[in-house]
Amino acid sequence: MLRTRTRPNRTAARPLRAAALLGAVALVVAACGGTDEPAADEPTAEAPTAEEPTEERTEETTDAPVTDGPTIVTRGQNFSEARTIAQVYAQHLEALGYPVELLTAAGFRTEAIAALEAGEVNLIVDYIGGSQAALAPDVPSSADADAIMEVIRPAYAAIGARALDYAPAIDGDALIVRGDSPATTISDLADLDVVFGASAQCFERPQCFLGLTDPDLYGITFADTTTIEFGPLLGEALKAGEVDAVVWNDTAPQIGVEGFRVLEDDLGLFPAQNIAPIVSESLIDAYGDDLVAALDALSARITTEDLVAWNVETDLEFREPVDVAREWLETEGLLG
Repeated sequence: MLRTRTRPNRTAARPLRAAALLGAVALVVAACGGTDEPAADEPTAEAPTAEEPTEERTEETTDAPVTDGPTIVTRGQNFSEARTIAQVYAQHLEALGYPVELLTAAGFRTEAIAALEAGEVNLIVDYIGGSQAALAPDVPSSADADAIMEVIRPAYAAIGARALDYAPAIDGDALIVRGDSPATTISDLADLDVVFGASAQCFERPQCFLGLTDPDLYGITFADTTTIEFGPLLGEALKAGEVDAVVWNDTAPQIGVEGFRVLEDDLGLFPAQNIAPIVSESLIDAYGDDLVAALDALSARITTEDLVAWNVETDLEFREPVDVAREWLETEGLLG
C-alpha cells in the first residue's frame, strides 16, 4: 500500500491532466524548442502546492506480491511538476510490489539532496543540470546530458547514492518574454530596457541571474529586477507587463497559451535538465538490479511532452498530481 503522509522537513536549513487539452499541449511543446534545475527548483503557485496526507490510492495496484525489504521512502520537491513526477515513480513502484512511502512534498533541490544524504529518504528524482549546480558548482554547465552525468554520478556516490539513467523528458531553464518582444536570443536583451523577474533562488545561481549579468557571459544590465514566486505567478506578471522577461521552466503550459517566446540561449548558459532518479546505495543493496531496472525502464517512458501535459492538468486544470500520475500510468499500462 502506498503510504502518503507528512513528515517534518528537518533539512530545510541544510545547505544543500483528453482532447480538450491537446491543443494547449501542442502549443507548449512547440514553444519549448528542444531546450535543455528546471529552473524548476521552486514552488508553483495557483496549483496545489503539497500532497495531503491520505491512505487512498490502492485500487490501481496490481496483484504483485509485496517485496520483502526496506520501505522506499521518497518525496517530491514543492512545485507541481515535481509532485507529479514523485507520484509517478511512487505509484509505479508500489504497483510492482515494493513497499513505498511518499512523504508530503517539501522544499526544493537543496532539501532533497540533504534528506537523501541524511537517510530521511532513499529515492529522489531531480533535474540533472540542477544536481550538478548543487553538487559541483565549479564545474562548467553543459547542454550535454551525458557530460553532466559524468559529473554527478561520482558526486552522488560520495554521499552514498547512485544517479540512474536519465529520462528523455527535459524541463529546461528558459528566459521567456512576451510574444511582442523584439528579442529572439538572450543576447538581444543587452540592448533593450528590460525589467527582469525570477524566483529568489535564481538570483543566487551562476546558471541564472548571475550568468545573465556576468560581463564575461551575457553581461545584461536590467532596467529593474523583481522577485516572483516560481510558477504561474511568473506568467501572470509577464502577461500583465509588470516584467518583460522571466526565468521559468520551458514546460510551463502558459507559454503556448499566452503566446510567450522562449529566447534562444545563444551562449549556452542553461544546462541539460533531463530528469533522473537518484537512489541510495543501501536501497540498491537490498533490492538489487531489479529495482534499478524497474526505475530505468520507467524513466525511459517519460517524455518532455508528458511533462507538458502533466503541467497543463495541474497548473491550468488544477487537478491533483496523484490523479494525473495515476491516469498516465494507467494509459501507459504501468498499473496492471
